[in-house]
Amino acid sequence: MAWGCRGVPAVLALCAAAWSCAAGPAPERDQPFRVPPGWAHAGRVSPGHDVQLTLALRQRGTGRLARLVGAVSDPRSPQYGRYLSLEQVRDLVQPSPAALMAVLKWLRGHGVEDCRSVATLDFLECRMLASTAERLLPGAEFHRYVKGQHSVVRSPLPYAVPEELAEHLDFVGGLHRFPAERKVVSRAWAKKAAEPRQRDGGRAAFHLGVTPSIIRKRYNMTAGDVGLLPNNSQACAQFLEQYFHQADLAEFMQLFGSSFGHRSEVDQVVGHQGRGKAGLEASLDVEYIMSTGANISTWVFSNAGTDRPLELPRGCSHVSRWVWHRHAACCSGTLALCMKTLS
Repeated sequence: MAWGCRGVPAVLALCAAAWSCAAGPAPERDQPFRVPPGWAHAGRVSPGHDVQLTLALRQRGTGRLARLVGAVSDPRSPQYGRYLSLEQVRDLVQPSPAALMAVLKWLRGHGVEDCRSVATLDFLECRMLASTAERLLPGAEFHRYVKGQHSVVRSPLPYAVPEELAEHLDFVGGLHRFPAERKVVSRAWAKKAAEPRQRDGGRAAFHLGVTPSIIRKRYNMTAGDVGLLPNNSQACAQFLEQYFHQADLAEFMQLFGSSFGHRSEVDQVVGHQGRGKAGLEASLDVEYIMSTGANISTWVFSNAGTDRPLELPRGCSHVSRWVWHRHAACCSGTLALCMKTLS
C-alpha cells in the first residue's frame, strides 16, 4: 500500500484477511443525492473505470481539541498563543489502533492497495476500480455526469458500510456531491460607488448592505480597535480557483476602510495565486477579515483544488480541502497559524 506523508505502522499494513461484506448502516442518510442544475447524466461508467474515494476515519479527542482551540485563542487564558505542534494534534485526534486495523483489513480484503494517508492518520485517499468500489460500498453505483467541459463520476444511490466499520468511519467522500458553482466578483458595486463618491466629496452615499463599518459597530469596535502589535497575524484559505486580487482589496479598503486604521495588501500568499477575475468568496473572506481584524498582518493560503473535488458532510461546502489539508499536514512542522474565514 503506497502511503503518502507518513506511513501507517507496518503491522497494520500486513493485515490482509478477508472481510465480511454484509451491508450495514449508511453513514450519510441525511445527505440525499441531488444533481445540480446544468449537469447531465451520461451513463454508468465501465467496471474498469478508475475512481478515487476519501475515507474519513473517526477522530478521537475532538472535544478536548475544541477546548484547546478556544484556550489558545483567548487572551485571558494562560494557554493563549501556545499553539499545538502537528505531532501534538496527531496524538490528540488520530484514530484508535483498532479503527485503523479494521479499515485497513477491510480495504486489503478487497484488494485495495493504492492509498495515501496524512500525518494525523484520520484520512485515507484511495484509488480503485469502479467495480471494486461498488463491492466495497454496497448500494453504490458510479455514473458519469457532464456540464460543458466538466465531467465527474458520482453515485446517485446511497452507499452502506459493513456493520463492523460503522463506529470507525464518519463518511466516504467522492460519491455524492458535485463541484460548487464558481462565482466571480461583479464590479457593479465599484461603478455604483464611484458616482455618489464624486457627488458627495468622496463619501459613499449608497447602501451596499453589510459593510465593514456595520460589522464593527455590531461588535462594539471603535476606530482604536485595530492591531497595534508587530507580532499580530491572521490567515485565511481559498479553494476551487477562488482567488482574491490585491487591486480589488485596495479599492475595497479605499471605499469602506476610512473610519479605521487598516492595511490594503495581503503580506504573503502561500500556494498558487491565479490570474483572471477575482472569486466572490475568496474576495469577501480576505476583505472582511482584514476589515474586522484591521491593521493586522494577513497571509492567504491558496489551493486551486479542481483536480480532486471532495465532499464534506452536514452542510459543509464542496471544496477540495482534502488536498490542502494533506499538503499542510505533510509539509508543516507546526499548526501555529489559525485558519479563519468569514462569510
